[in-house]
Amino acid sequence: MKYNGHMRPVVATSLLTATALACNLLTTTAGEPTVAAEPSQTAPPSATNPPPTVAVVTPETTPTAPVAHTTLPGEPPSPVRFMTDRSSAVLAAERRSIADDFINGRFERPFSAQGMDYKAYLDLNRAEIGASGLWLYVTLFLEGTPTDAEPASYGVEIDLDLDGRGDWMIVAAAPPSTTWTTDGVRVYQDTNNDVGGTTPVRSDPPPQIGDSYDGLVFDQGVGPDPDAAWVRTSPDNSSRVQVAFKHGMIGGDNEFLWGGWALGDPQPSWQDYQDHFTLAQAGSPLIESQHYPIKELALIDSTCRWSYDFNPVGNEPGICPVPPTPTPVPTRTKTPTPSVTPIIIY
Repeated sequence: MKYNGHMRPVVATSLLTATALACNLLTTTAGEPTVAAEPSQTAPPSATNPPPTVAVVTPETTPTAPVAHTTLPGEPPSPVRFMTDRSSAVLAAERRSIADDFINGRFERPFSAQGMDYKAYLDLNRAEIGASGLWLYVTLFLEGTPTDAEPASYGVEIDLDLDGRGDWMIVAAAPPSTTWTTDGVRVYQDTNNDVGGTTPVRSDPPPQIGDSYDGLVFDQGVGPDPDAAWVRTSPDNSSRVQVAFKHGMIGGDNEFLWGGWALGDPQPSWQDYQDHFTLAQAGSPLIESQHYPIKELALIDSTCRWSYDFNPVGNEPGICPVPPTPTPVPTRTKTPTPSVTPIIIY
């Protein structure tokens, strides 16, 4: 894809009981993401076989004929997992952010190149995931509402084997309404496991090795399943983008890592972007960096990764910081007497 002036790479990554949803909110130290992890979930049975490599389709600007849809998503359920992402809104007037980590592929760059103009519609602050029926639903929370005046895309990256190399990338152009649509939605697969280059997640010096997300398997309704992936604006809030995709598309896998993206001009074959650019080429939104301001890697924001249907150990590549498990403190429920053993509650 051609670009003018500068590259704006952006890659537009079970339900709990009511009681579980009300607890287990985990927080980390200041400046780190917040994550919620539930120890038990009800999810569809795991697939016995690995997700198949589906047929690659020819990219199209628009489908050549109207696509007949038979299965549409419904309303997203309550989320079973979520993570928060650092917002740049507070520092926007200073044309900088403080949470960008280029080396580890955690981008906080909702700014234009050179001028560092803030784009609230690309500033992620939270991502949620839930499942219902055939569908997995991801809601991406933004600081501002997408606008027709400037291009934007939103993505969900899925890492099925927890090796740090994404396996699926669902990318959707900013939706025009609160009605589910496949327009502008594309799904990419890495067919040869080379996303991330030599060292997954960590930056490898260019030139980039491999072709990353090389298989376009769904293009705006064109593909083996015309109903595989959808997008809409949340009816509850115009600054939230909702993506729905069939669980079966990723093989019905119930344990995976996932992450959210907000992007200006997606380049799936360039991921991981920290392998495609050097830091000097990419520039930096950190005002104390010698590489400030942002240069070729602009208009991009990504979350860290979080688990779906399992509790992470903390060493999974790209994982959000896992808060330590608190040590139980025994609490006496009543004063013991010589003839009664005290009850200790943990």
